[in-house]
Amino acid sequence: MIKINSAVRFSFMFPADRPTAFAYYSDMRRVAQYLKYIELADFDPEKPGHEFRLYYNTVELGSYHIHVYCDIQVDANEEAYTINLEPIESSPPIHTKVTINSTTARGFYTSEAKFIEAGEQTRVEYMLSMKAKPPRPKGMRFMPGRMVDKIAQNITNHRVKEIAEEFIANSIDAFPEWLETTAVSQPY
Repeated sequence: MIKINSAVRFSFMFPADRPTAFAYYSDMRRVAQYLKYIELADFDPEKPGHEFRLYYNTVELGSYHIHVYCDIQVDANEEAYTINLEPIESSPPIHTKVTINSTTARGFYTSEAKFIEAGEQTRVEYMLSMKAKPPRPKGMRFMPGRMVDKIAQNITNHRVKEIAEEFIANSIDAFPEWLETTAVSQPY
């Protein structure tokens, strides 16, 4: 098994008032596109609800393909101005699969966003966490387990930080276009 377990916290300023910032980030179908290495899997735009499957896909060490599926539920609390993505186990099941240079497994993705008034802007307290224990690709079977875990932890720490930083930057960059074309309405 490869142990993937990493979390990051950031605080950033968003260029809008709190209700607008909350509405902007409440649309999981849209904001998921700002997550590097992560996309919505089995996405059905007609499907209502607040449950989604995220797909994390990356190539590490030049040849090992890591595929992790995470089922989440979005809990957007308009009164508290918080958005939490919480892990759930959903259907269809995720089957573990391993080949010479790839591994596929279920993982757990969590994020929290708190929106705090800051004049004409909003301060966002943001946390992102990923956990998974995919089996080692068969091509790694001769590497000592401790070495694999250390390499995986270093890579995961870097990737999770990169995902969070790019999510923040990409979502802020896309905001002016959204603001021009969208009236602030119901979240989701």
